[in-house]
Amino acid sequence: MNVYSSLRRSAPVLFLAAASLPLSSILAQNLSVAPRPTEMSRGATVSPLSYEFEAESSYIGDGAATHGRVNYGNFSEINSSASVVVSDQIRNNFILRLGAQWERYAFDTSSPVTPIPDSMNALNAVIGADIQLTSALLVRIEAHPGIYGSFKHATPRLFNIPITIGASYFQTPDLIFIAGLSIDPNSNVPVIPAIGVHWKLSDRWLIDGVAPRPQLQFSLTDKITLFAGADLRTGTFRMDNQFGHSVRLEKLNNAILDYWEVRGGGGLTWAIWNGVNLDIEGGAVPYRRFDFNRASLKVTSSDWAPYVRVGLSATF
Repeated sequence: MNVYSSLRRSAPVLFLAAASLPLSSILAQNLSVAPRPTEMSRGATVSPLSYEFEAESSYIGDGAATHGRVNYGNFSEINSSASVVVSDQIRNNFILRLGAQWERYAFDTSSPVTPIPDSMNALNAVIGADIQLTSALLVRIEAHPGIYGSFKHATPRLFNIPITIGASYFQTPDLIFIAGLSIDPNSNVPVIPAIGVHWKLSDRWLIDGVAPRPQLQFSLTDKITLFAGADLRTGTFRMDNQFGHSVRLEKLNNAILDYWEVRGGGGLTWAIWNGVNLDIEGGAVPYRRFDFNRASLKVTSSDWAPYVRVGLSATF
């Protein structure tokens, strides 16, 4: 059976297998690139061109920043992002994906010498493809060339090209196995593999573990879906050449920062119009880590800081 045909009838979901915190964040990097059923079927059923838009903003309350026994005081966070991707179905088994993404983490610290940047930013292109290798195997390959850093001083050292590869194997329309690979030359762990599985439970219940937001969902009505789950976020950024001076740690000038963040909460998705969804959620952030690995410094926060998030997505 052709996978595109089976996808039109499927409502598959992803159960994200993660045994530890680092592995969970690793899966978030990798599985998010795997082709999803709705994405692969849109080009075949609507038009050769399709469009995806996503935007969101989150606020995270105060949590303590610590390094060993050293407490740098509290900090809060605002995270915002937006992306747009255009998909062109070149052939029946090949979809070209081109777009742009922007993301910003802004931190407000209680001490001027806290080794946490005021902001971390990413502005990158999306260049990739969805490929149907067999009737049951779909693969997505994406490169994200762009600049990743504080943006205070423009420099070629901010440029990076993370690459993600994801594969979806359709055992049945309701059972789909997932594998992923993340490649980031600047990260402390430059190559990271991951696995997962999609699984539909019933017409109303859904384990939607699609990283980076594995969830358990319940369809309350045709318009409202309730969900609870995790939000696993990572990113690699380069600091500017004055950051170390500003926090009295010169070894952090031009340092590479691996950022890890784990959220847990719940909320609802409202289908406003056909293809347009609004997310409203809240919960807690039990873990954040600022890892300047090459400079041998890690700042963590394990307070359960509250958060709220609003997200808007649209597909045409």
